[in-house]
Amino acid sequence: MKGQKGFTLIELIIVIAIIAILAAVAIPNYLGFRDRANISAAKESLGSLRTALEVYRADTNYYPTTLDLNNGTPLTPSYMDSTDWTKLLANVVSLSKTSITSTYYEITAVAKDRNSTTLTATPGGITP
Repeated sequence: MKGQKGFTLIELIIVIAIIAILAAVAIPNYLGFRDRANISAAKESLGSLRTALEVYRADTNYYPTTLDLNNGTPLTPSYMDSTDWTKLLANVVSLSKTSITSTYYEITAVAKDRNSTTLTATPGGITP
């Protein structure tokens, strides 16, 4: 069978092994990048909520004592655009009010990453 062209079984196995090694390295890195991006998106959205609360307080001298987590009332539409509120809800798994009074707030969100990172927004900032 002289003169036949093609790849031998050994050559094909070596190529498949190289592809498998590259995939084994690339997939965990990709998932890590995706997790960091999801956490960053949740922090950015929570930052928009925090800014809206601070602007509300600057206007009224107190934080809103009630906050509807479904639509953002009383922050939307005057202090936070409704599309920003929709983006906030899309970037987190869950959003909850741990505490909200006229002088303090603590709002907790769970990011959409593999570890379900919990983020907390307070007047002092956002903590992971």
